[in-house]
Amino acid sequence: MPRFRATAVVAAAALLMAGCATGPGLAKTNSPRRTVQAGAERDPADPSATTRPSAQPGKPVDPAFAAERLRLVDPCAVIEKDLLETVGTPSRYSSSNYTRCSNYMKDKAGKTLSVTIDIGYSLTSTDLKNATKTIAGLKSGEQKLSSSCFITAVTQESPGMAVRVQITTGSGSEAAEPCEPGRKVLEGAIRKLRGNPAKYSPGKGSPVEVDPCEIVDKAMLSPVLGASPRALPFGLHQCSWTGQSAQMQLDIKTVRIPKDGKFDSKSVEVDLGDGLKGYQAFKDTSYPSCELVIVRTKDTSDAGEIVEFIVGGSKSKEFDRCEATQAFAKAVLPKLPSA
Repeated sequence: MPRFRATAVVAAAALLMAGCATGPGLAKTNSPRRTVQAGAERDPADPSATTRPSAQPGKPVDPAFAAERLRLVDPCAVIEKDLLETVGTPSRYSSSNYTRCSNYMKDKAGKTLSVTIDIGYSLTSTDLKNATKTIAGLKSGEQKLSSSCFITAVTQESPGMAVRVQITTGSGSEAAEPCEPGRKVLEGAIRKLRGNPAKYSPGKGSPVEVDPCEIVDKAMLSPVLGASPRALPFGLHQCSWTGQSAQMQLDIKTVRIPKDGKFDSKSVEVDLGDGLKGYQAFKDTSYPSCELVIVRTKDTSDAGEIVEFIVGGSKSKEFDRCEATQAFAKAVLPKLPSA
């Protein structure tokens, strides 16, 4: 796991809305039904409905799960009220990023039942190996931990990606079996993804549709990483590259924009030219790094979308990490949608 992936820009910055949290300029919209493989809408209990998996790099097991399509899917729409009502009584939706949505509800017995869905969830080789079940015609894996159950449906094998549902129930008298409702929710979510779920309608400057691995010219990575950096996608909106004792990362996400612009207590404002500014913070850890955050969209409630650039390396590798981060950002920014 790349060491930057756990980096948080702001602490617990959830974009909460009564319906689905979509971020500025990301209104929901319905698009024409897409053509998917024959049998995709058939009864999941029918063995003939099983989708043939594909291990081709970057290829989903079904066109409905193509990354360019999933980036625009509103995850709250995939677990709409009609689906959640099959396992209980839905409550308020909340979403902390483009591809995750939660509902903290009650089951049919009135007990605690929390549902979270992640679209484009990255899988490890171990996750893929343990996906020995089948759900909605897709390879599936389950992991039960006390009062929680994590269930994945594999949508791509190389690199491994999935739709994941997490069900958490209460403890003590509130305890209930979490995996059974989880399977029902995930099966319904897969049906919706194969159909016509509501999608984001990106506003001006929104980077939601950008493939972070494809937008970066590999040649500009070589001064820091060497001639043959390895790309490591994570989810649908993050990519990192590793090389000679160093790593670079591009992350696109939704956050609450701080009033003072300080995404970190150490943040300083930097001028990137052409009237564009960013917020930079140097992290002097065992693996020193520099992080640069640039706001792309922001609404009146301070909900926004950002791009974050990170460059780091082992202590033995001497180079100006913040200078490299700014160069990284300046090379990528012209390829992003105009704000």
